[in-house]
Amino acid sequence: MDIGSALTLSGLVLVLGTAVAYLVLLFVVHGFTYRTWIFHAVEALGIGLAAAGWLAGGSGLVAALAVAIGVLWFAVTWHELRLVGSSGIRVRPGDRMPAFDATTTGGIPFTDADLVSQAPALLVLYRGWWCPSSKVQLDEVLSNHAPLNAAGIAIFAGSVDSPAESEPMQQYVGAGFTILCDIPVSLLDTIGVRDTRGAPWYDRLLFGAAHRDISMPAAVVVDGSGRIRYAHRSTQVDDRPKPAEILASVGRGIDWTRPAHPGPR
Repeated sequence: MDIGSALTLSGLVLVLGTAVAYLVLLFVVHGFTYRTWIFHAVEALGIGLAAAGWLAGGSGLVAALAVAIGVLWFAVTWHELRLVGSSGIRVRPGDRMPAFDATTTGGIPFTDADLVSQAPALLVLYRGWWCPSSKVQLDEVLSNHAPLNAAGIAIFAGSVDSPAESEPMQQYVGAGFTILCDIPVSLLDTIGVRDTRGAPWYDRLLFGAAHRDISMPAAVVVDGSGRIRYAHRSTQVDDRPKPAEILASVGRGIDWTRPAHPGPR
């Protein structure tokens, strides 16, 4: 086999293999553990190899197939990773934490006052029990539990899921932090993190996810006065806040003595 043919075939195998691996992680393992940009990079490499092989005299058909699959990959993932709903986050540091009523997986009522009483507190909002990227989101919180805990930050994670739906998530994170359930859509609207598309059709079909509005991945840090110190809303499903930013929001050298912006309440 000449170099051109080897390159085009390698490119096609890489493009196909990457797409298959991504789908297996999502729908078979249901434990997605990698950032999507890594798959994007490998797909782009596969397309590049196929194109280079074609220029070196390899099969134009094989190269065209690799490019077509790669382009389809980018189009589909771009569509599926986007968040549909709120145009932007509506709270900022200094605003009051919006009022809300939720429950724990044990059915115990939990409100914004409970959150503030344990401040500084981090509230992570995730899409739902059915979403592999939500597990990655919570995994990242768990991996940073030690420095967050050392900074005195109480950690909570919530979604619109019911207690029964959320119980596996609480078991998944263990004693690392508390899972909150029945987060009201009104809170998502007030913060500006409401995703009106909800669970994709394939998650509803394969996993039985409910068709309802959900939260975009987000994180809010609240202090003891009920003011927001940090607020982050993801722009894509696999976008995450930086742990260093969360820690800095409760660190020294930040002036939190200024009057609070009234914010939504």
